[in-house]
Amino acid sequence: MTSVIILSAMTTVIAPVASRLPHAAGSAPRPAAPRWRTAVVTPADAGALRDLFAACSQDTVRLRFFGRVRALPAEYLDDVLAGRADVHDAVVAYEDGASGAHPAGLASLALPPGAQVAELGVLVADAWQRQGAGRAMVDLLLARARARGVPRVGAAVLPGRSGLLAALGRRLPAEHLALSADGPSGVYKLD
Repeated sequence: MTSVIILSAMTTVIAPVASRLPHAAGSAPRPAAPRWRTAVVTPADAGALRDLFAACSQDTVRLRFFGRVRALPAEYLDDVLAGRADVHDAVVAYEDGASGAHPAGLASLALPPGAQVAELGVLVADAWQRQGAGRAMVDLLLARARARGVPRVGAAVLPGRSGLLAALGRRLPAEHLALSADGPSGVYKLD
């Protein structure tokens, strides 16, 4: 049992490093990660956000919305399109230089009235995951939240999906980390 765990851990650690090694003669080079253009969501983005949702696998949607949903939840869509950054700030990422208006991802910070912690959510279409779109959107959201005086940002993820929490922990001091049967969560200080 122990050797299986060690082998699994080694595979996880070695795989990303190996993908950055020089390519063998005759193999195709790995394309460079695209640069991202981020923008605040506007009401005109409604169709593009529905298209983004449709471009995501059921697993990606489940991991973002913590369940199986068939369409972008109407209440969520209405909130992000309302343009009220003080209540629900939302941004999108586009591949820099790409033609068309198809976002690669959507990220938002929801801060209901009276709340002290803004809740972060990130959705990136499968084809663009692990290429920096999420980071570009989160960076913009955090800068906007600081400018508005938001004191804390929180995020909750499903078990085994703590990458978002780790990324926040590299940028912000953790105030509270928790692990429940629903998965890990964290609250991070912005000020």
